[in-house]
Amino acid sequence: MKLKFKIQSQVKKKETIEHLKRVLFSSMLKMHELATQNAPVDTGRLRNSIILKPATPGYSNYIISDGVDYGIHVEYGTNPHYVSPENLKGWARRVLNKGNLAYPVAKSIAKYGTEAQPFMRPALDQVKNVWVKRFVEKEFRKNNNV
Repeated sequence: MKLKFKIQSQVKKKETIEHLKRVLFSSMLKMHELATQNAPVDTGRLRNSIILKPATPGYSNYIISDGVDYGIHVEYGTNPHYVSPENLKGWARRVLNKGNLAYPVAKSIAKYGTEAQPFMRPALDQVKNVWVKRFVEKEFRKNNNV
């Protein structure tokens, strides 16, 4: 998320930047909270892996990530796809065929895609549309810099 602010020359620039850094940190904490609440739960691994770095105020850049390799597929969903014979070996079940163990062979298996279950994008949208304004008003009202 990128936030852009225009600072007029009449205000104290350093103080204003510090206030804006606090607004940014508050916004990122809220996004982390909302993404964690919105994450679908099967085993809880996805929800528990959502992290904010750095987790302390005063920085100009923060990263929120899901920390798992399948998070992007949950967020955006997947298309139907085919699985090749090489990847089927792990799925194949042993069957008894005239006293010999054999593996059933298929040229490919069609897999259904998965529906998107967004959790990061709704959190970002809510923070952008609702929370940033609230945090700005609170920060500047608290410090009488309105």
